[in-house]
Amino acid sequence: MMFNLKFLEHNVAIDQDTWTALATTGSDVSLETIRAAILGVLEGGGTFTVEDSNDQVVRRVETPAEFEGYMQEIDMQRDQFQQEQA
Repeated sequence: MMFNLKFLEHNVAIDQDTWTALATTGSDVSLETIRAAILGVLEGGGTFTVEDSNDQVVRRVETPAEFEGYMQEIDMQRDQFQQEQA
């Protein structure tokens, strides 16, 4: 799978459909790579956004701690998705 992030000066954004695909069926390596890139932006004082098809923000994360909480949600979604597929 190919995933695209949009890097702006102090922001990184990802399309909602892409984020959903990554969160559910993306490889662990892909998720960890993107996770590290996003965390680097947040640690530098930037933000992370998930955007819908109209470029409207559906989720905005501003701190590393908030992102780690969000990633815990993603990890639970991955676990649930993988159990449903088994």
